[in-house]
Amino acid sequence: MEIGNTYSTRDIAEASALLARGQKLIAVNKVDSVCYFNFKDAQVCKQTSNEYFFGELLVNARLFHESFIRLKNKIFQ
Repeated sequence: MEIGNTYSTRDIAEASALLARGQKLIAVNKVDSVCYFNFKDAQVCKQTSNEYFFGELLVNARLFHESFIRLKNKIFQ
């Protein structure tokens, strides 16, 4: 979801891929039991997200895993 120049997703795997590609996480918003991950630069995030969903995105597996763990920790802190 694009809001202004920020990109928002509730998919932790997509958010992990964005982090692994160097996108800057600006906020994690909890609404009821759903977390939204907000990133800067909506256009780049949208392109990266499309590559992720169509299986074209290549990222370092270790960075992806570390990003996933960081986001999970952020949710449960």
